Amino acid sequence: MSILVTMRVKVYDFGGTKRAASKYAQKMKKLGCHWLRIYRSENNPNYVLWLMEWESREAFESIGNEVEEDINTLVNPVGGWEDVVWQFSDAVSLDE
Repeated sequence: MSILVTMRVKVYDFGGTKRAASKYAQKMKKLGCHWLRIYRSENNPNYVLWLMEWESREAFESIGNEVEEDINTLVNPVGGWEDVVWQFSDAVSLDE
């Protein structure tokens, strides 16, 4: 079953986030990322949320092992990332 991953980080400049996402989007897809969306905080546009669905935890971890250092260089975070892996629950869902 797929997992949802949230990664939050504060950045110095959002341009680095855009470059990292553009550079690695196709690689992520090949490694098992179903979709990626990046959000910015209304109150602070340099506070960024990466929201992704991956086919498995192992697939998600595989991208980190390969490109973590380069993504951090491109994104240029102010501090550390806050990553959370979410598993689907049996609660009611609203699907399209």
